[in-house]
Amino acid sequence: MKVVYEPTGAALEYAKLALNPYKGCVHRCVYCYNNGRFGKKGAFFEGPKPRTGIAADVQKDLVEIKNKYHGHDCPEIQISFLGDAYQPAEISLGLTKLLARKIMSFDIPFTILTKSNLILRDLDFLAGYPKFRLGMSFTTVDPNEAIAWEPGTGYIEDRIKALKLFKAAGCKTWVSLEPVMRVESTLKTIKLIHPFVDFFHVGALNHIEPPKPIYLPEAYRDIMVALEFHHCQYKFKKSFTDM
Repeated sequence: MKVVYEPTGAALEYAKLALNPYKGCVHRCVYCYNNGRFGKKGAFFEGPKPRTGIAADVQKDLVEIKNKYHGHDCPEIQISFLGDAYQPAEISLGLTKLLARKIMSFDIPFTILTKSNLILRDLDFLAGYPKFRLGMSFTTVDPNEAIAWEPGTGYIEDRIKALKLFKAAGCKTWVSLEPVMRVESTLKTIKLIHPFVDFFHVGALNHIEPPKPIYLPEAYRDIMVALEFHHCQYKFKKSFTDM
């Protein structure tokens, strides 16, 4: 396969297959793992770069995937690990929408992880596909923290609205609580959004210092208690469980 690939490391805990419409992101999250991986610090935030010929390559990869699994039990494809699939460039380029339609045409399950309410543009056709799940990423529901930690993502209220509307449309939803920047912020997030979430993934912050020290065993306990209290389905990533 050329553009649909098998992720490794922590990404594999989310999905067995992945696809990145864009490389680069304008969200400028302070905890972004990709910042500095592909050149100097900050280069990743200069804007998304669509891969040349990606539509044709995806078509070939989907044929290969369908043949490999004989048309049944194909693993879910996650979009995306290299920048948000619904950042502003998507408005004019429509690349994520194009690739989503291609995946649907092969009857393959897929999920999109985003922080953007721009995904509401595609609510009708995504929610109408039974093998689609909406993933949304949250570190906080506090507007001031969101501006400080994720300055390019827009209003946190809009992200919550998108999650609610997809859930109301009958779409399966999941949320990435990764990274945990402040335990108190994660607990508030769970309390506010859990009615609209079918599954939570929880991951620790592990490559920058948090706003204040986090003792992982205590954080694990407090977050698990909150998830259990609200009867949530969840999984802690190895960044928590392998401490």
